[in-house]
Amino acid sequence: MAILLLLPDTKAEQLAGLLNKKLAGEDIRIWPETGRPEEIDVAVVWAHPHGALKNLPNLKLILSYGAGVDHIFNDPDLPVDVPICRFVADSLSRQMADYVSGVILNHRLRLIDYREHQAAGNWHPWMPRRGNKVTILGLGQLGQATARQLNTLRFDVTGWSRTAKTLDYCHTCHGQDMLTEAVCEADYVVCLLPLTEETRGILNGTLFSAMKKGAYLINVGRGDHLNENDLLDALYQGHLGGACLDVFSEEPLPSVSPLWRHPRILITPHIASVTDPENLADYVVQSFNALKQGSSLKHLVDRQVQY
Repeated sequence: MAILLLLPDTKAEQLAGLLNKKLAGEDIRIWPETGRPEEIDVAVVWAHPHGALKNLPNLKLILSYGAGVDHIFNDPDLPVDVPICRFVADSLSRQMADYVSGVILNHRLRLIDYREHQAAGNWHPWMPRRGNKVTILGLGQLGQATARQLNTLRFDVTGWSRTAKTLDYCHTCHGQDMLTEAVCEADYVVCLLPLTEETRGILNGTLFSAMKKGAYLINVGRGDHLNENDLLDALYQGHLGGACLDVFSEEPLPSVSPLWRHPRILITPHIASVTDPENLADYVVQSFNALKQGSSLKHLVDRQVQY
């Protein structure tokens, strides 16, 4: 059995080093040096070249390098009968919960505003912003961890998901019919949805119009959730109070993008939840051993809903 790492160079080299220690004697290969493709049973992928997987005739398992799997389904030649597993780790959930909590507290306490006044030597105290209602779109592992942490920080949290969920630390609602209700009273709307055909472009002018005046948007899902022009319109019209964006349709974000220069947009370079190589290596080892032993695989993706 062989494991192929279909990853950007730096990630692949680092992961290969860890796997060679944890899976001593196993065959670890780094694309494009695939060797005999029929010997490869497992592929670890991130934004892999389209068509690369279809050339592995005995592939038995696809593992995502990160929590998202939309990059896998973007491949039009994705093998139809190979199981896909996504990466789930406590470290990812903690990072995301900390990031979203930090952004909201930063906005409430006006810390970025004070940094600008510091640069101008301007002493101008303000009261914190009053908004306390947060709606999280998406109640998967990351969404639930974020809702739980915001609840401990005494925010009034609502979670919206495709299907019904019951959680004791936030209000819940589900289904397209309840989306407007979920966001209409929120001071902060956080997108943590998986990217599917149903959620692509969900952060658009219609949703922004349903949000209360002055609400703040945080997108830590995927760049393709957001219609950037609609966001800029909502900001220029004064309907939304601001936005924090960690993900973009094109990454790195081009220097010519107007998002960089908008005074009410905070941009971070896709760092809200970063894969820890040690945790990822453990996940690959566990999945590889389960495959060898014929055991159940963890965190299998439902191909019908694509997460």
